[in-house]
Amino acid sequence: MGSYLKEAHIAQLAVKRATILTQKVALEHLKGVSKEDKSPVTIGDFGAQAIIINSVLKNFPGDEVVGEEDSELIKEKNLGDDILAHIESIQKEDSAHDNELGVLSDVKSICDTIDKGQSKGGRKGRIWALDPIDGTKGFLRGDQYAVCLAFMVDGVVQVGVIGCPNLPHDLGDPSSHVGGLFTAVRGVGSYFQDLKDDLIYPFTNSTKIHVDNSRALEQARVLEGVEKGHSSHELQALIKKGVNIQSKSVNLDSQVKYCALAKGDAEIYLRLPKDVKYREKIWDHAAGSLLVHESGGKVSDIYGNELDFGHGRTLNSQGVIASTTTTHDKIIGTIKSIIGEKGEKLEQYCK
Repeated sequence: MGSYLKEAHIAQLAVKRATILTQKVALEHLKGVSKEDKSPVTIGDFGAQAIIINSVLKNFPGDEVVGEEDSELIKEKNLGDDILAHIESIQKEDSAHDNELGVLSDVKSICDTIDKGQSKGGRKGRIWALDPIDGTKGFLRGDQYAVCLAFMVDGVVQVGVIGCPNLPHDLGDPSSHVGGLFTAVRGVGSYFQDLKDDLIYPFTNSTKIHVDNSRALEQARVLEGVEKGHSSHELQALIKKGVNIQSKSVNLDSQVKYCALAKGDAEIYLRLPKDVKYREKIWDHAAGSLLVHESGGKVSDIYGNELDFGHGRTLNSQGVIASTTTTHDKIIGTIKSIIGEKGEKLEQYCK
């Protein structure tokens, strides 16, 4: 397993604790405020980021963290006491892991910890990429969202852990149990366990998962985002038509799409750019891309190039295509036939 068993274990514990906090926030009193870019953020985002960064830096004090949030809105909107109450509640419930994860006991330490997520990323050193609640709009709707943490060494993702509290164990079965913890380590594989169960240690004793590389392209099940602002639905429809996929896409928020693909519940995830200048944030894809890679799938930009997580806080590429190896080359070829080999016609689909 190499040298990353501890990193994977701490990531699992921290993501699970943070995910339980977000569930409690959702059940007890959901609160959202708007950031400068008009995107929503909740006390769940802030609480989860504080818990995870505190856990990571307790165990690996020399590491850096690329986190999505900062504490400015906490201070501006006086959210600190509310966040602290939720963190203290979950720490009490999960006190068996305090020695491994540490505790937060006042508003100042929460804000200071959240602000330790301002690493610029890059190609050197040990860096964690964190999205405390990926899919905040889904979270606010009571739908799909994920708590996502990835560990990178010299710009390469080595560990990815994702908590999916609302994702069915079988996406095609409405009566299926919900809630999963997904873990991937480079060169080791991707694994799944029920989020409600006690953590299985080491994670390699849990259920190993694989993409379904046996399904033909015409029968492929496609995942797309819910929000139209996140991906070009017009271009997605043209791609599906170009490869003769007849099935209706399943729309899901967040990196749960990577998890469903890695588990064999779908074959293709399309995220096409809505703006030719937009670049994806690394925390939105780092953990999920490794999960798909280690389950036997393939992840690239819309031109078939590997995603580069060493560029900084963003990917220096356009869009994301995750799929089975069976379908990937055909999907990329179809995209290029529509937008041009180098995206000469892409802008007309970015509306």
